[in-house]
Amino acid sequence: MSIRLPLQGVLDVTQTDQGPGSLLVGGWAYNFKLPQDTDNVVVKFSSSVVAGGASAIFQTSDDGGTTFYDVARTSIVSNNAVGTAPQWLSIPVVGGLPRNVTTGSLIAAGSLVSAVFNGSAGASTLSSGQSSGLPVLGIQNRVFVITTGNATAVSARIQVSANNQSSR
Repeated sequence: MSIRLPLQGVLDVTQTDQGPGSLLVGGWAYNFKLPQDTDNVVVKFSSSVVAGGASAIFQTSDDGGTTFYDVARTSIVSNNAVGTAPQWLSIPVVGGLPRNVTTGSLIAAGSLVSAVFNGSAGASTLSSGQSSGLPVLGIQNRVFVITTGNATAVSARIQVSANNQSSR
């Protein structure tokens, strides 16, 4: 398989709302559809938050957008000039990411295991920097942005791109 360039942009949005728009759901959902012949998906999250932090979760749906499941979450970003040190997520279309939820070891007391291949992937259940192990489940997906702390100013740019075989 060859590298398919350029990437096709499927979402490019900048969020500046620091709270009122998320009171009912705990964050901001940005829905998008992937082309049917997508090979892989890349999320670029650039954020600058004053008095708090922000992270982005790539979520996928197996029922056309009624229910969403977490695939991967970026680290929490705080005071960073937008675009200078973005967070990246690479989302598999076939085969899932290794699930990296930290759990206690059953073999050695005090040890931690950080790769598990089964588990829950309910919406907004992943911690910072974790993945659920799910691949993309359908063409309807979204990025869910969560802020932490008492954010007084937010500037977050979310870009989602896809590689596919179609010529443009």
